[in-house]
Amino acid sequence: MKSFLRTRTTRVIAALAVVTGTAGLASLTALTTLSGPSAQADPLFTNAEIGVGADVTQDLFDALSGASAPNTATTQFFTPLNSGSANDYTTIASFDAFPQGGSTITPGCITTKTGGPSFDRPSSTTNGIAALNASISGSGFDNPSGSCTNALVSTTGQINFARAARGSKTSGTTLTFIPYARDAVGVLYFDHGDHALDTLSTATLKALYSGTQTTVGGDTVKPCLTINGSSPRSNLETAIGVSDTVAQPVAKAAGCDQIQQNSGNAFFTFANSLPAGTDAIIPISSGDWIGQYNQYAVDESNLARGAGYTLASITDGVNGSLGQPFTVSGPNLVANTTYYQDTNYGYNLNTVVPTSVLQPGIGEDSNLIAMFANTATLPANNAALCQTAEQTIVHDFGFDSLTTSEGSCGSTTTTGNS
Repeated sequence: MKSFLRTRTTRVIAALAVVTGTAGLASLTALTTLSGPSAQADPLFTNAEIGVGADVTQDLFDALSGASAPNTATTQFFTPLNSGSANDYTTIASFDAFPQGGSTITPGCITTKTGGPSFDRPSSTTNGIAALNASISGSGFDNPSGSCTNALVSTTGQINFARAARGSKTSGTTLTFIPYARDAVGVLYFDHGDHALDTLSTATLKALYSGTQTTVGGDTVKPCLTINGSSPRSNLETAIGVSDTVAQPVAKAAGCDQIQQNSGNAFFTFANSLPAGTDAIIPISSGDWIGQYNQYAVDESNLARGAGYTLASITDGVNGSLGQPFTVSGPNLVANTTYYQDTNYGYNLNTVVPTSVLQPGIGEDSNLIAMFANTATLPANNAALCQTAEQTIVHDFGFDSLTTSEGSCGSTTTTGNS
């Protein structure tokens, strides 16, 4: 987890922030004076619900874990998402797709629970879901991208949910994909200031990533991709109708098929050295770009922004002109709802849980249900993450709330195996 996450002391204070009156004072007294077996000797996150997966939402889930925003102008502390009084205000602990200052290409290892094994840090939506599946099946997890173990390690009991910036890839009932917000894939571009790439059409993007077109406005364009298994990569390919087996060789020939996702600076490192007359593009989470610009998310794109890199306006052959993924509101950027609601470029953000934890009986997890899911006992939009305060945090980080056409926040109707 990021270094700006709470220490044990601030976790105690955060937990008490949701407790009021004399009960809060009693809890504080208990936590500071108890000794013996019942004392809180270990960090409180060992009792939390553990999440891994997409880097698109890692900063958002750090905030939902109770982190303070790394805002250079003001410091904002976020009240932790919790399961409510009926479930002892259980919180979440979210492990990032890459360590602060590191990368998804060499993510290293993590230990999610005290006394648990050290295993490869899941560095994407796909890796996070794979690690969650491994925790269900007991088959073991090994991140093929930047493995630090070079072996399968059991994650049984170590992971409770996965952060996903896409839906299910395969049918089945092992996992349930629970939507809570909307994001959209944007196209970050560098064009030497000649504005040739200010507006791009779906048809042009498809041709560039298929290798049937190599120039725009007289300039050569290098179509880059983020790392294997990353959501910006798969979401763009889905939006423009190009398979990874087609796009990957084109990006590899361009020398940029494994760039860290959602890092404008990683793209800058590649594109800044390109000669005049050669431009470049790469898919990126629009929400993450906005969150970084607004200084809520950890800023990995300051160099790119400073050099004039930005997101292209998109013209979709099906839904017309979408504009840029963002609009300006005062000093900040906000999500362009028209763009986010587009059926090609927009997509739901999900928390992924084992389907068994939603079912009454032995596997039921009332904490996960209270925080993320609607069930027979919780009506639509009643999960904690769907409430106004939590959705405001979602907006701070550049994402949009769901509309009726995109599904109900907390819905448990979508299942899959990966």
